[in-house]
Amino acid sequence: MGKYINQTSREQLGSSFASKCKGLMEDGAKPISTPTEFKENLVCVVDNGLFAAAGYCYSAEEFRAFNSSSDTRRKSWFTWEKAEEYSR
Repeated sequence: MGKYINQTSREQLGSSFASKCKGLMEDGAKPISTPTEFKENLVCVVDNGLFAAAGYCYSAEEFRAFNSSSDTRRKSWFTWEKAEEYSR
């Protein structure tokens, strides 16, 4: 996994799961159900316990890595038209 979002056009995202989700939505990200296939502009926020990560699923391979059935961490999925622009 390689590209993450730590900032939006509005603000630097916090480190918690809730603050990352909130910050993305405040900048126009749309919450979606867990997708079953890759599509453009997918963002997956993963709860790692002490911190969260907002991963940009820029390819089918990245999508499969974030959507693995063996990964039981809490996740929220979004589509966000600015995902590529703000991912690093």
